[in-house]
Amino acid sequence: MQLIIKLFNSDRKINSILLLFTTYCLALLAIRGKLTNSGYHLFLVWNLFLAFIPHLFISYLKAHISIQKSKIITLSLLFLWLLFLPNSFYILTDLIHLTQSNNNLFWFDLVVISSYALIGFTLGIISLIEFENIIKTYTSPLITNLIMPLICILCGIGIYLGRILRYNSWDILSNPLELFQAVFTSLTSVHALLFSFYFGVYIYLFYFLKKIYSIIN
Repeated sequence: MQLIIKLFNSDRKINSILLLFTTYCLALLAIRGKLTNSGYHLFLVWNLFLAFIPHLFISYLKAHISIQKSKIITLSLLFLWLLFLPNSFYILTDLIHLTQSNNNLFWFDLVVISSYALIGFTLGIISLIEFENIIKTYTSPLITNLIMPLICILCGIGIYLGRILRYNSWDILSNPLELFQAVFTSLTSVHALLFSFYFGVYIYLFYFLKKIYSIIN
């Protein structure tokens, strides 16, 4: 618990906004559950939890600068961060569940699901920015500028594995051989590559817009 509080206070302003937005999302889902007597959309809570994990990893790494002297610890944390990062953007694809909404609840469901998608996507963009702030102290601007779009494309691949092939981050531990085979197969599939590319570009454009806005201001 003390660790959570410490990480929260490491960037209190942003984390307070994220907490407020999360409370809003949970309230929306509670209202929907009351209206429908159904817990169908509770998967959004789990997906939002997964979206927070990379934010926690990168926040921990940022707050504990001294551990960056240990390459093994740093690389391990960055690997875990990258492994879970696609979850932050994956939640955007939950908009597909709008097809299950009836006419009376469609617009409310749009607000509910898009709210979860927005906070998840925001967490992902924040993670990318924090990651860039960490690695740019170790690499040249050129290498950093090459790494960032590559990570966005990898997120696109992760989204494909999750939404289309129905794998998740835990499969790298529970079912690694099948997961790696799926990744290899995806790299030889035109559909998978296009899916990963346009999602990766979509993520990178939002990251780039935030970066440009920060520079201007």
